[in-house]
Amino acid sequence: MARTLRPPPPARSAPSPRSRTKETDINTLWRPLVTAVATLALVGVACVTHAAERPERQQSVAAAGDYWIAAGDQGARKILAFDPAATDWNSSGAVKWSWQATTGHGFSGDEAAATGLIADFKLRDRPSGAQSFVVADGRGLAAVVDYPSGTRQWAKIISGNLHSAELLPDGNIALAASDGGWVRVYAASQGASAGSYAQFDLVQAHATLWDPAIRRLWVIGDDARTGAHILTALVVGGTAAKPTLEEDTARRATLPTAGGHDVYSYAHDANKLWVSTGSAAYLYDKTTKTFGTPAAANRAAVKSIGNQPSGQIVQTRPDSAKTPPGACTDDTWCTDTVEFHSPDATRTRTGAAFYKARVWTPYYSVVDRPLRGTLWDRTRGADGTWSASAAEVDDGATLGSASAAALPDGSLHAFTVVPGSGVWERTRSASGGWSSATQIDSNGSVSRVAAATTPDGVLHLASLVPGSGIWYKTRSTGGTWSSSTKIDGNGAISGLSMTALPNGTMQLADVVPDSGVWVKTRSAAGTWSSATKVDDDTAVTDVALAALPDGTVQLADVVPGGGIWARTRSAAGTWSAAGHIDTNGWITAVSLAALPDGTVQLADVVPGSGVWVKTRGTGGTWSSATKVDGNGSVLAVCTAGLPDGTLHLGTVPDLS
Repeated sequence: MARTLRPPPPARSAPSPRSRTKETDINTLWRPLVTAVATLALVGVACVTHAAERPERQQSVAAAGDYWIAAGDQGARKILAFDPAATDWNSSGAVKWSWQATTGHGFSGDEAAATGLIADFKLRDRPSGAQSFVVADGRGLAAVVDYPSGTRQWAKIISGNLHSAELLPDGNIALAASDGGWVRVYAASQGASAGSYAQFDLVQAHATLWDPAIRRLWVIGDDARTGAHILTALVVGGTAAKPTLEEDTARRATLPTAGGHDVYSYAHDANKLWVSTGSAAYLYDKTTKTFGTPAAANRAAVKSIGNQPSGQIVQTRPDSAKTPPGACTDDTWCTDTVEFHSPDATRTRTGAAFYKARVWTPYYSVVDRPLRGTLWDRTRGADGTWSASAAEVDDGATLGSASAAALPDGSLHAFTVVPGSGVWERTRSASGGWSSATQIDSNGSVSRVAAATTPDGVLHLASLVPGSGIWYKTRSTGGTWSSSTKIDGNGAISGLSMTALPNGTMQLADVVPDSGVWVKTRSAAGTWSSATKVDDDTAVTDVALAALPDGTVQLADVVPGGGIWARTRSAAGTWSAAGHIDTNGWITAVSLAALPDGTVQLADVVPGSGVWVKTRGTGGTWSSATKVDGNGSVLAVCTAGLPDGTLHLGTVPDLS
């Protein structure tokens, strides 16, 4: 029977702000490199397609390197992207791009009519390399739209006075409705009109901002029970098809003043956020949970706030709140002017009715690539002692997934996925030195990999290609890789793990969303069996395998909201029932590794908290979990045990 999804009783302490240790502060260490790479990548893409329309950084009055400014003109029912260097925003040359919801862009007549109070819009990179923007309109239209074409990708008409929108990395859309009193995540990734959603009740909900550094959704509003004005962060759990929402209460902060309105990233520090209320604007420190009031930004009635890479602040305030009042009289919350501070400037478009203006950057925070990072390695000695810090193994800053496997000679092979490029391998010798990376698969569609080593010293690698299935290749003891062969044609598979048994056979487990966990066997002669379902829990999102010296196999899987469940395959090939070994419902990823002494090490990821490890002793009992890495931005984890009894923990933290 399927196990039921349940609220996440935090078996461990609620995720806390990550400490500023060496390994957790890699954003600072590597930001110059990431900035250069990301900027070059953005310009390179722009040179290939729609060069004149991409949001390339434009020369501005403040400094070179600043982005266009997008503003929602409620009077014209359009989003307009302006060149901040243009002093006259009435000129045609000042408008670099524009968009309106029309039937020509694929919207229905009703959807096009449900516009006119454009409340929010954000541009985002997609993992595929394309870009989309989201729109929330007070008249009801919520949409995910291809950029720069403006073509409808998902849309719905939703009541409740939509105030904010955010595109999540999985393609879903987060919305805040002030009159509705909720924050929702719609499963926009599941189809152009998908209507399923998760809801978090929040009175006067006004803002949504995804934070890749801690993998949380920042929101602002009022507590329904106490009436407190709050800034808080939500855990987006479940699956893309069936998302869930829960407050990370450890991140809740009471606003210094009433009427929370906007939350936006601060361009120079991923640990800070812009926050505005009815009477002030602040810089919020996520670690100290304090609200600073920079003089250049601190004004009443700020409807939107952000800053350019140059540091220049971009704000909108309604003309009715200015002294003297401005020219926009369409309503009490519009303005025809976008304000700039440090250095000060204004840009006016005659007759416009702006509500918000956004720095038109595709990044969630500072300069980032969502769900991408570098690879770090931490070692646990045979005596059980963890190294004091992690060592960076791959600084490519574009990695999306990793796996590792040890050889009998004591060497360790790490495999990383670079979206759009393929699979790369690097080797750690028995003496501890890492080689440079070598590309072993050029299929840029690979999303995940799983590696294992058979007793004969042959490396085995399984690669997941969404929409296609699982492909498999081997590396001979001489170091030569074979070509890839498809061993499973199920294109819906979303996760996989592989392990090798002492008798030379192999087990491969995969996750099929809304179906469960399936396992297939490779004989010692090299023949793969068909897949057999071993777990029919349709909510499973990740799986891990580890083969023990006695010929048994451990399987662990993640159930969002439920934690981790484990089962054992006997040496005779029989699977046991599942046992609940961790109730922390925030866990998102898991990895298993067996050691020569017959123990099993399990590592899991708790976004916003870090990586935790627990041990299964030779008697079959699991220990409690211990935090071994406090980097709350870790996206992926892999483990490998060496013949000498040491354990290697690989982590891929998001660079934000």
